[in-house]
Amino acid sequence: MKIIVDTYCAVLMDVISIQKYIFSSNELRYNLGASHMVKTLFEDNAAEAIKKACNINDEERIRRVMAEWRNNPDKILMEEDASIPFEIGVSGGGKALIFFREKDTADDTARKFIKIFTKSLLIDAPGLQLAVAKEDNFPLQEGFAEQLVKLFEQLIINRNQYFPVTTLPMHGITATGSEVGTGLNIFSEQRKKYLSCEAEAKITAAEKAAKALQRDYTEELKGYHFTEQVDQLGQVEGDSYTAIVHIDGNGIGNWFQKSSNLADYRARSINMQRITEDSFRTIISEVVDMVDKLKDVPGFAIKDNLPLRPLIQGGDDLTFICHGKLGLYLAERFLNIWTQKANQELNDLPVGGFSACAGVAIAKTKYPFYRTYKVAEELCSLAKECHREKGGSWLDFYIISGTKSGSISNIRKEEHVSHGLQLYFGPYIIDNKNDNKALGYLKDGIRGFYEDRFWTGPHLKELRAAFNSGSEVLNTLLIDMAARGGFLPNKGHEKYDKNYSDKGYIDKETPYFDMLEIMEFYPRFLLERG
Repeated sequence: MKIIVDTYCAVLMDVISIQKYIFSSNELRYNLGASHMVKTLFEDNAAEAIKKACNINDEERIRRVMAEWRNNPDKILMEEDASIPFEIGVSGGGKALIFFREKDTADDTARKFIKIFTKSLLIDAPGLQLAVAKEDNFPLQEGFAEQLVKLFEQLIINRNQYFPVTTLPMHGITATGSEVGTGLNIFSEQRKKYLSCEAEAKITAAEKAAKALQRDYTEELKGYHFTEQVDQLGQVEGDSYTAIVHIDGNGIGNWFQKSSNLADYRARSINMQRITEDSFRTIISEVVDMVDKLKDVPGFAIKDNLPLRPLIQGGDDLTFICHGKLGLYLAERFLNIWTQKANQELNDLPVGGFSACAGVAIAKTKYPFYRTYKVAEELCSLAKECHREKGGSWLDFYIISGTKSGSISNIRKEEHVSHGLQLYFGPYIIDNKNDNKALGYLKDGIRGFYEDRFWTGPHLKELRAAFNSGSEVLNTLLIDMAARGGFLPNKGHEKYDKNYSDKGYIDKETPYFDMLEIMEFYPRFLLERG
């Protein structure tokens, strides 16, 4: 017999600054461990906290209830079984929504759970900060969407009001670890040296992450492995570059908050995660299939490790690291696969359909890892600004050179504005083929430079130097080049609003400098793949 209880006590939890926690070290192994900790946060510790808060001794039963939301998203266990005091709404990616049923004791049970769970994180996930919001009288059917919005609003308020200390304080004269910048207070048997509690937790989690990832993608990897070292992505010494790609869906939070009830919310969460994972599986399979060709490309020395490695996967978010010469291609490829799947397989599409944006940061392999990630994150934000203005999926890239600090926008104003000529042309749109800002326009130009035998290495260097010297020097060089049979590529210009090939720029803006910069990071055979 079905038991109906109109409202419940809802607890919403969300990790604060996930990226900062994950990328607090320049060593990839710690980043991978932190990512795994966030991914599995609401598993073992949550089960133990529920066991104590709800006074349930049957741990196996707790885990069955915790897993049920994925296995049967339409089924509300607490509405069917009066003996079940809690239920997982959704969980994953550093976020969880949990319900407690008893009207008289739900508030006390929820508070006990929050206290026990967050206390356990001080030991098992030091340094990780959690924001929590609680709401009594929460409906799972009618009125669910409205209350969900209020719960998230409360979460944002709490996140900005409370700043809990989640690492052990240092006392007296204490050595500080380079990995995460906290005190060395535990001896690691594996590394045979003192580490901070946070570093030890992350490196232990990294071992579990490596095994789990290899197991989950065995079919796609076909004998290749995911590396834990930044310099083992198939680079060669002297030409070693790494790319970090950060991808984020557009307006996905609003799409989730349109859920009509809990079952709908669960279905959206499960399907969004599935589409992101399936899209990345496709990317892995495609990279495996092209490995033989990549081995013939200068700058690649692929052996047992795949030149690609996921860092963060959560819902519509994805961050991965790869060989520097694959970053732009794989970012565009993922955006195309993901948007196609999302628009074909999901319901209640937003206006204009699903879209996503990407930031691609390319740097020397030894460049600080966290800095490269922050650049990728900022580039994704710049791409999203274009989405908010024009809609669609956008991509932005930047090749890091030197040690300049500050925002990418400010660095570009200093480096990529020459005598009034704006050298940077992006961000680039993926799904509008006829826009001058289309990524296809950039690729057409690169293809044109490759196919025209006039544009050898020395001529390309001359052209790049001329752009850096301003319009007068550029005009002189282009006249000289034309006399020798060299013209700027204008392949497909008839599709676009403007033809830049005559002077190399229009309205003090040029697409060619981007083409010259990214050419060496876009292998020619990848252009033929689309």
